[in-house]
Formats: sequence, structure tokens, C-alpha cells
Amino acid sequence: MDSQPGAETTVRFAGFELNLKTGELRQDGVAIRLQPQPTLILTLLVSQPGSLVTREEIQQRVWGTETFIDFDTGLNSAIRQIRHALKDDTEAPRFIETVPRRGYRFLAPLEKIENNGREPAVQPLAIPYRSDTVHAAKPRAWWDAKWLLAGGVMLASLLVIVIWPSLLRGRGDAIDSVAVLPFVNASTDPDAEYLSDGIPETLIGQLSQIPRLKVMARSTVFRYKGANVDPQKVGRELNVRAVLTGKVLQRGEMLTISMELMDVRDGSQLWGKQYNRKLADTLAVQEDIAREVTDKLRLRLASVEEKRLTAHVTENAEAYQLYLKGRYHWNKRTPDGIQKAIESFQQAIEKDPGYAVAYAGLADCYHVPANPLPPRKKMPLAKAASMKALQLDDTLVEAHTSLARVLFVYDWDWPAAEKEFKRAIELNSRYAPAHQWYGGYLTATGRFREADAEKKRALELEPLSLVINFEVGLASYFSRNYNQAIDQFQKTLELDANFPPPHTFLAAAYEQKGMLKEATTAFQKAITVTQGPARAQATAGLGYVYAVSGRKAEARKILAELQSLSEHRYVPATDTALIYAGLGEKDKAFARLDKAYEEHSFSLSNLKVEPRFDPLRSDPRFADLLRSIGFPQ
Repeated sequence: MDSQPGAETTVRFAGFELNLKTGELRQDGVAIRLQPQPTLILTLLVSQPGSLVTREEIQQRVWGTETFIDFDTGLNSAIRQIRHALKDDTEAPRFIETVPRRGYRFLAPLEKIENNGREPAVQPLAIPYRSDTVHAAKPRAWWDAKWLLAGGVMLASLLVIVIWPSLLRGRGDAIDSVAVLPFVNASTDPDAEYLSDGIPETLIGQLSQIPRLKVMARSTVFRYKGANVDPQKVGRELNVRAVLTGKVLQRGEMLTISMELMDVRDGSQLWGKQYNRKLADTLAVQEDIAREVTDKLRLRLASVEEKRLTAHVTENAEAYQLYLKGRYHWNKRTPDGIQKAIESFQQAIEKDPGYAVAYAGLADCYHVPANPLPPRKKMPLAKAASMKALQLDDTLVEAHTSLARVLFVYDWDWPAAEKEFKRAIELNSRYAPAHQWYGGYLTATGRFREADAEKKRALELEPLSLVINFEVGLASYFSRNYNQAIDQFQKTLELDANFPPPHTFLAAAYEQKGMLKEATTAFQKAITVTQGPARAQATAGLGYVYAVSGRKAEARKILAELQSLSEHRYVPATDTALIYAGLGEKDKAFARLDKAYEEHSFSLSNLKVEPRFDPLRSDPRFADLLRSIGFPQ
């Protein structure tokens, strides 16, 4: 039965009703809100049940010829909203089928309802498309395309002019939590990866300076890098209100950055934009992004916060790109990555000698375990870089934290280290590394209760950080709470089974509990997954277990291996001292500890609390060594 003039046509499917004139969607009589674009797309799909509606047709009819946001981003967001409203499953769709790279198809059977003021007459509509029917006849479109477009434009205008502002007023509360996911590198050049990593990482750092905004840390969100994720699902997993996604495309000297900010509650798009700039304008576009994202989060910033958010740390675009490359390589935490990071930071400093953050990045390169240089070679460089950064900018939390770590693990200047840690936390209480390393400082001095609070605070800020999860277990190990340490190390390995440090200290905790068989197996595993300087530490741990379990010949064999290795690269003297302590050869153990003191070995900063050195504690030489290191009494 044809519609009479003025009649409203409604279609029904699986408990839903869609008014094709007004775009109103209901389920069991209850209205379901959709934004204008998803409404138009759903109406377009329903108007051609079983037929493929191409991406090109959707773009032309819904967005028109002038698109100011990335079409892919906008379309994907709209389809997600439709699926969310219909409770549709992407893997086994009942309503919206995706035809990869081509378009979408509406699947469900439809009933057409005519209402001219009389009782509604229900008519079956076109036979729905079945994916297993090869030669299914294409259903006749019962909707005139021109009328659809005109009605859609009227609907969109109505929503934008009349309805949408009232909805926004109802949703005008500031968004208090956000996750900035790693951007997709849409370039064919893998060398452009530093941009797709560096831009969101910088944005995380900028947004983290806003006190009332919870921003998920890099270590948490970058676990989703390279995965095909649903932003709304990720947002719910991370318990945040909004998720920012993006992709970066570099073509020669041109850079395209497409971004979308999603409201996790309903999957709606809060904001989307595409930036087309020159590569040399990366610094300027980063500032624009920070401003616009803050605005779309509906945050009202104090003048000092706005100034801090958009402050140029350098005016040199090349220096900024080199800094991003440095952080990209530093985050790999490999000897090769550290060397490339050092080179990038040094080049950034050459371009801009006043670039404080680049000096802080350089300092970080020298004090991480992945750097294979001996402490006496690298730690003075770390200290000099930190102090130069602070000379340029005394408010730089990263530099205060790096300097504190040098003062702690190398200079053994305990009061000065604590002062720097506290200053860093004062400047930014949400900077997780400051809490993490201050917790390590407190553990080393035996202040376990305070250390536990700092480690837990760091974990709250970065719940998926491998190193922070590991160090929470390490604090339990040093406080002799071995069961708790074992549980935490195992939790860390559940996050990443190939992360080396938990393997080494899980084995040490087993040994302290007398579980020598388990300790031996765990140390052997640690050696297989560990590379670089940390491998010697795992090897020494195995030698210690052999020594205390009476397998002295095997312990001495490992001693010989470490001594041979030390002829080619740095092996901390504390490693061989540990094995001699296990063998009960105290004089040789103290001789190696004296050597470690000359080296300023990092491990000596934990000498006061390391349980494996307990057999030496009754010897007066041990107390003398602790005093020389300057441990607070």
C-alpha cells in the first residue's frame, strides 16, 4: 500500500522502529538518541535493505563534497554509534554488515508501518539480504533518494538548530578523564614511527599538567599500540570518560594528522579534525592539538595552566623533531636504542642549546640499566645533563627526578637525593617515575612503610607499567616479605612473560624461601630472556644458588664465566661478590665489594637491605662499608 500525502512512514525490525521522516529511533517505545550523521546513515542503509551502500555514496549524501574532518574517522565513529544503539555485534552482525573497503549493508527483515490517522497497517518489506545467497535479487528501493536527502537535510538542520544545543547543555559537564591512544602510522616509511609515537606521548605530558584531569600514562596506553582496538571498549577497560585516537601520514615534507575524540559513555564523537601541515610545522600543530583537545574536554584552564600547556619548550622545529626521535629510541630500552637516543638528543641540543627538555632526555639515557657503560663513565654525564636542564628550567620535573636518581644510586648523597625527589613530586605529583624512584630510595634506606606508599602511588598512576609493577615486588623482596614479592613478580609476568627483571628476582625470592629447585629453574629462565648488562646479574644469581645448595664446582664455573666476560665489557663487582658470599669465602667477597665501591656500582645502593648478603653482616667490614656509602642511620 502506497503512502498517502502527509503520511509518516515507519519501519520496524527486531523490536526497533525508525521513523523515516523524522529520523526518530525507538526500541519498545523508548526513544534512542543518535547524532545527526549516524541518523542519516542508518536511514540511508534502511532505505536499501539487503543492498550494498558504498562508502562513496555515504560520503556524498551525508558529508557532502566539502569534508573538514577525516572521512574515515567520521564514518567509523558513526557506524560504531549505530551499532551501539542497536546493540549489534561486529563479529556476528544482525543489522549492519561491513563489506571491507566497499561499504555497508542492512541485514534485518523490515516491516513498513503506514499511519494516516487510522489504525496502522503493517506490510512486509523487501526480502532481507542473506550472505549465503549468491544470486539474491536486489530489492527495489522503496525510498526516493531525492526525498531521502531532502528529509535528511531537514532532520539534520532541526537537530543542529533546535535539539542539539539543548542536548549539549545537558552534557556540558567537563570531562575529567582521558586516554590518548598511540596513533597509527599510516605512512609507508617505518622511520615516521617516531611521529605517530611522539605526538601522542607529548600530548599526554601536556594534558597531565592539568590537575583536575586524569590522563592515562604512556606505559598504560601504549600497550594497545599496533592492535586493532575498539576505542570505546578500551575506554571502558581503562575507566576513562573520553578516548583520543589518531593517525599520522607523512608524504615527503607534508604531514597529515587525523584525530577523533570519543565519548566512551555512548560512543559519540566529541570532536574530529584533520591537520594538513608541513613537516617543519610539527611543533606548531602540537600546540594547536593541545589547545583544541583541552577545549573539547570542556576544561576551563587558569591562565598559568594554559601557559604551561602551550609553552614552547623550543622555538626550533628541527630540534623538536630530533627530540621526538630521541624519546622514540629511548623508549625501546635497548643498548642500540639508547645509543640512537643519545645521538638524537645531542643533535637537538646542537640545534637549540637552550632546549632544557632535550638535556633531561639525555640524562635519562645515561642512568638507565640498558646503557652498558660503567657507572664512573655514564653517571657524571647524567648529572651534568640534569643540572644543565635545571639551569635552563628549574621547574622541569624530569630533570629533578633524573638528578635525584644520580644522587641516590651513584653519588650516595642521600639528603640531597631526597630533597630532589620531593621537589619533583611537588612540581608534579602525577609524575609516576618520581614516585617510583623515590620509593626505591626509601626501600634502600629501610623506610619500608613510606616506600610502600610511594610505590603504590606510582602504580595508581601507571597501573600497566612493567617496571613499576616489578619494583613494587622488589620492595617486598627487600623487606623480606617473600610471598608477597613472588605474587607481585608473577602478576608482572602476566603482563609480559618476557620482561627480564621479574624473572631474576622471582628466582631470588624462591632462593630465600629455601625453594632451591624452583630458584635454579627461574634463574635459568631469566638468563634466556635477558640481554645486555642485566644478564650478568641473572647469571650471578644462578651462581649464588649453586653455591648455597652445595654445587660449588658449578658456582665456580659461573665465576670464571663472569670474570672472562668482564675483560670485554663492564660486569659489576657486586655480581662476583655475591657468589663468593654464597661460597662462604668472605675475604674474597669483601675484596669484590671494595672493588664495587670504587666503581660506584648501582647495586651497592641496596646493600643495606639485600638479604643475600646477610651472611656478611656480622663482619665488622660490612658495617664499615655501609658507613662509607653513607647510609642514613
